[in-house]
Amino acid sequence: MNTRNLYTTLILSAFLATGGAAHAGKLYKWVDENGRVRYGDSIPARYADKSNETLNQQGVVVERKAAAKTPDQLAEEARLKAAAEEAERIRREKAYQDRILLDTFTNEDEMVMTRDGKIQAIEAVIRVTNGRSEKLKQRLVELKQRAANLERAGQKVPQSLIDEIDDSRHQIEKNRHYVENRKAEQERIRAKFEADIQRFRELKTAAAAAEN
Repeated sequence: MNTRNLYTTLILSAFLATGGAAHAGKLYKWVDENGRVRYGDSIPARYADKSNETLNQQGVVVERKAAAKTPDQLAEEARLKAAAEEAERIRREKAYQDRILLDTFTNEDEMVMTRDGKIQAIEAVIRVTNGRSEKLKQRLVELKQRAANLERAGQKVPQSLIDEIDDSRHQIEKNRHYVENRKAEQERIRAKFEADIQRFRELKTAAAAAEN
């Protein structure tokens, strides 16, 4: 028996000899603030949240209690749990998107045709909007010319004409922003399909390798 076990046995013997048996033969072991090992039939309240052990009548540890976790430790555990849950969510979402990709397309040519179709549809809308803007610009030139002629003739420009000029300018600017947004949408479609085609290729390659 080593020195440590012998010490524990002696402490336990003394504990039982002084009535410890009345406490179901349990002995508690903990470390105080000075780093000294302590034994007793109960744990002082100030050590209740510290690590401790419960020994039976033979001096064998039957239960271990870890020290209460600090706020920082609890916060770190929560952070790690949240990170793991987010990683799992991303994994499931990626797996779902892979299934959709394989269920939607059978080859890369279909993907290219779908991409080009979406881009061309937006291009048609852009052409129509640009055509409207050109007409508005021509109309704006006429309205401004009419206002200038009235001013040169010393006449007051009616409010209705001023409002029409402002409305034309506003609509031209609105169309310009709309076209810019549609062109940005085209670029997003190109980027998405580029990534999807690459992923489709990877999935097909992996499936072929698994069959061999």
